[in-house]
Amino acid sequence: MHLSRPLLFLLAATLMGACTSIKPVSQGTTGIVLAAPEMRVCGQGQVHFPAGLYTPQVVSAKGTYYQSPAPLRTRGVLIGRAETGGIYVSNAPGNPQAAWFGDVNDTLEDHPTTLFSAIGVAAPKLWPYTPRIPFVMKEKKKP
Repeated sequence: MHLSRPLLFLLAATLMGACTSIKPVSQGTTGIVLAAPEMRVCGQGQVHFPAGLYTPQVVSAKGTYYQSPAPLRTRGVLIGRAETGGIYVSNAPGNPQAAWFGDVNDTLEDHPTTLFSAIGVAAPKLWPYTPRIPFVMKEKKKP
């Protein structure tokens, strides 16, 4: 199979861009709390976020992944299932948010289990939504 030079360049740039460094959150990182359940449209489906404490799982230079206290419920094009996931909060101006699904800790494995994780594409897919979900930062307990 012969790939054209522009296609090969595009593929290489995509793979390098996907290799975002993801690491565990530092100790003492606070979680976020949703006071009430929320629903957002992501693409052509709906994601239902339960109320409760979302714990920080991993962080990248671009944002933080917070794990939902219970499975996220999906409806519509996303077929209507219960999924492991949570809320991604970006560091970009305005702190845009997105839903994510899967196990973010897979990206921290020393021995990736798939070709995609070996090339840095294992980070969960983000499903952006608006408006932002209102939350409060969980206060740190004083000793």
